[in-house]
Parts: sequence; C-alpha cells; structure tokens
Amino acid sequence: MLVAFLGLTSPSVSAAQGTSENAEARVYFQEGNRFYEQASGARGAQRTTLLQRSLEAYVDSLRIVRSRNALFNAAIVLGELGRNDEAFNYFGEYLRIEELPAADREDASRRRDALRSEVAVLQVTTEPGGALLWVDRKDLAPRGETPFELALPPGEHRTFIEKDGYTSVERTQNTVLGETVVMELALLPLPVEPVVPEPALELDPVEPPRPRLRNAAIGTAAGTLATAGVALGLSLRASTLNDEHNSAAAEYRMSGDPADLQRAEDLADRTDRFNLAADVFWGTTIALGISAIVLYSLHRKRLKREAPEVGVSVSRNGGFASVRVAFGAAQ
Repeated sequence: MLVAFLGLTSPSVSAAQGTSENAEARVYFQEGNRFYEQASGARGAQRTTLLQRSLEAYVDSLRIVRSRNALFNAAIVLGELGRNDEAFNYFGEYLRIEELPAADREDASRRRDALRSEVAVLQVTTEPGGALLWVDRKDLAPRGETPFELALPPGEHRTFIEKDGYTSVERTQNTVLGETVVMELALLPLPVEPVVPEPALELDPVEPPRPRLRNAAIGTAAGTLATAGVALGLSLRASTLNDEHNSAAAEYRMSGDPADLQRAEDLADRTDRFNLAADVFWGTTIALGISAIVLYSLHRKRLKREAPEVGVSVSRNGGFASVRVAFGAAQ
C-alpha cells in the first residue's frame, strides 16, 4: 500500500503536481507525503501523531486546490486513522472526478467498497437528477448533487433536497452500520398557473389588429398541446408505478418480508406524487384549451365585422364600382 500511496508508479498519487497547480498547495502535498512515509516506520502513538500531521498537510493542500492526488491520499490516511466515514466520503469525491483514469477509478472503488461494512451509507437518487442535497443542517453548503452516496453516523438524519423548477423535499431517514439505505424520490414540478386572458377594453371604434388575437390563439393552443403531453407522460408513469406497487404488495403478502412492505409503501408514495402532478397538468391543459377557444372565437367574430363593403354607381355616362376592405382582413 505504501508504494501505491507514494505514487512512484501510479499517476493518481504522484507527488509531482502539474505546473498549473498552486505552488503553496504543492508544498503542503509533499509535506503530507513526507509525514506519511515517516509514519510507515513508526509504531503506536508516534505513528498516530505522524498520520494526523500527514492528514493536516493534505487538508491544507485541499483548501487551496481540490487536487485528485490530495483527495486520494487523504482518504487513505483517514482510513488508517479509523475515521472510516470521512475516508468513504473522500473516496466518493475522488470518484466523482470525470476525467479520472479507468485504473485509478477501479482502485478507488475497490478501496471505498472495502469500507462499506464499517460505515452507515445513505444513497439518495431523484427523478430527475441533479438536485442539491443537505443533511441535518440546511445552513451549511450542500453535500452534493443527486445521485449521491454519503457515509453518516448510524441513526436518524434529516435530508433536504432542492432543484430549480421543482418542489423542495424534506425527509427523515435512519442509517444502519454496515448497510446502504436507499432513498428514491420523484420530484414534483412546481405548478404552472394558467394564463386566462382578460377581456379587451374597447375605448373607441378602432379595434386592435386582428393578427394579435390569431397569434394569441395559436400560442395558447400550442401551450395546451405541450401541457397535455406532459400530463399524459406523468399519467403513464403513475400507471407503471401503480403496477409495480401492486406487484410489490403481492410479494409482501406472500413473503411477509418488511423489505417488501417498505418497497410497496415507497412505490405507493411515488404513485401518489405522479398522480398529483398529472392532475395539476391536466387542469392546466383544460384552462389553456378554454383560453384558446375564447381567443379563436373573438378572432372569428372580428373577421365577420371586417367583411368587404361593395359600392356601385351607374349614370348615363357609365358606371363605377368600389370595394372597401379593412386592412389585414383578407385571407
């Protein structure tokens, strides 16, 4: 482990930092490597002290630059100090680096999985993903974005999930040592308030140009189709979840397993949320549809008032005909 840690052959823990990294962070990183190397030859309280000094140096480096090398080394030192929760979470941050080489990702995943039996893990997923997650304290920075896996002390924890355009969620969840508790949430879109046009006030005989009503009717109709599509998708998803709930409930009645009961209850909760969201969108669809019909009716009524006027005049010297058409009324 020491050879891999010092990074003489592994690029993920190399002591040589890129030229773009801050020089002060590089000094702290090298100091952490030196203390760790000294700790490898020490025993007892002296080894613990050197490991703690090594960790402090890596943390100081991370305060300046969140480098993957310092993250990986700090996770290993935390594990050797028995601070398994923090080691698990440092490995998690390391694994969220997108450009991580495949070999380094596999090594870090193996090390993190080896800690699972020693920690209580909360795994949070949302539909859609990318929601911010807070645990226990909302006044601090979020712990990350869903999907997210976090090691916590065993016991009860409050979680807060937020995403722009969706209803915020607050849940309480118990974590158990040696187990991974999965929390799956379907986020509800914020209700869309239907736009109901107000009757036009006729201040004088001259009415607004006809294309405004026509374009408003077309835009409202397009909005009706869009909300209807969303509502249909939510309804179909709710139907699928309901089928899954019925299946899970049947499994529970046969097995009596509390895990099956929990799964059935979670599916029922998700089904209710999707049904509620579908009802909101169906209501919005109806309101928009009525608005489109009203606008189109006003548009047709105005066309009738703007029908062409034809005039004919005949005399001994000949005849004369005239046609008067309101501008913009012709089709």
